[in-house]
Amino acid sequence: MPQQLSLGEFLDEYGDDLVQELLDLIRIPAVAITGGPDIDRMAQACAAKCERAGLTARIEATSGHPVVYAEGGPDDAETTLMLYGHYDAFPAADQDGWRTSPFEPVVEGDRIYGRGAGDNKGQFLAHLNAVQWWQRHNGGLPIKVKMILEGEEEFGSRHLPEFIERNRDELAADLCCYSDGPQLGGDRPALLFGVRGALVMEVHAEGPAQPLHSGNFGGVVANPLLELSRFLGRLVEANGDLTAPGIDAGVPRITTEERALVRDLPLDLADFRARTGGDPLPAAFGEEYYERLLYKPYFNVSGITGGYTGTGMKTLIPTSAMAKVDMRLVGDQDPDQVLASIEKFIDDQGFRGLSVRKMFSQPPSRTPVDHPYADVVARAVEHGFGTAPVRVPSLAGTTPDYVFTKLLGIPSIMVPFAPADQNHHAPNESMRISLFKKGTAASARLIELLAEGGAGRTAPPAS
Repeated sequence: MPQQLSLGEFLDEYGDDLVQELLDLIRIPAVAITGGPDIDRMAQACAAKCERAGLTARIEATSGHPVVYAEGGPDDAETTLMLYGHYDAFPAADQDGWRTSPFEPVVEGDRIYGRGAGDNKGQFLAHLNAVQWWQRHNGGLPIKVKMILEGEEEFGSRHLPEFIERNRDELAADLCCYSDGPQLGGDRPALLFGVRGALVMEVHAEGPAQPLHSGNFGGVVANPLLELSRFLGRLVEANGDLTAPGIDAGVPRITTEERALVRDLPLDLADFRARTGGDPLPAAFGEEYYERLLYKPYFNVSGITGGYTGTGMKTLIPTSAMAKVDMRLVGDQDPDQVLASIEKFIDDQGFRGLSVRKMFSQPPSRTPVDHPYADVVARAVEHGFGTAPVRVPSLAGTTPDYVFTKLLGIPSIMVPFAPADQNHHAPNESMRISLFKKGTAASARLIELLAEGGAGRTAPPAS
């Protein structure tokens, strides 16, 4: 019989070892975009952690990076919890401002600094630590737990659907709960009930076969930079609304309950101004900040190339131009339908020489904020963090949430464990050790509550 340890005793006794595990994972520079042997090392390290947590793990190849899958608990359990995380990290090369080496973690007080500390290694480890306590120090899991760890989230989880489709029956679950992104300001815990989708494109404009003198040909030959600019200006209104017919198909109506939730979300204007250098745009158009951010699609131009921008002057009509653009999608917008609307808009408006190349897409995803499991997750988070979580209808960013809600058909609730100032994707990324442990407590409590409600038996207390 395993030694019976309360969760607090477990964290006190093994806390240093759990932190060391996180430090060891940060030292493996598994970057999705570059790939290489570190990806395989990281997958093996994650599988080993799952085994230490008492789960049965395997590493499954995909057409891209491997997926680590692990599970444990009674096969006849009435409730199954799906957990998710990603072991790849955002690139740190060519980022100025790091005070330490990105992949050589440093502990300073309550902080662990290093790439991947919060995004996402510290967050998925917190869940595995909770499983480890239940399995090895509390007599076993009272519910079925399944864990997916992938290695491509930082460039779109492109091959995760392949794994999902191949193992659909094995991945059946009642609830998916995972941790990504930062908590709200002041490290206030939150429940997030969905994500915005993404559609990334290149818009190409073709002009004359060779550069032409603007004096000899200006006015009688189409300029690709001007044509591209006209397209962008005509597609996107000053307030960000999009004009292409059909592009807003699937955009949701905000419910009364959701409107009340988003209007209660905190907005630190001083912090916004400090980070952006100005005031939020929505107010200038009579819109609410979070309604614009979470309930409307957004068209972004990340860069434009074309023509001559060197020293001096060249009065030439360029041969081509290109814009890198991305869209954030909401509700039930279909990325392929949005792309088709843009292409039809180009044809109907008569733009010359314009074409669109799709680079990547993920659909948006949403779980109702009043889903029955929401209260259960909220109780677990309040137990772990000592504060009731704020309910947020959607993350403004994008994760592969749709593989759970749309491919597997299960509700999904995200619970960030990382600090509000974790600096993910930026220099000096960090994770707070105290939040790392509180996340473990919240996850352990969630397992207990699901056992009480789903399995119909009383589980040992999780604290």
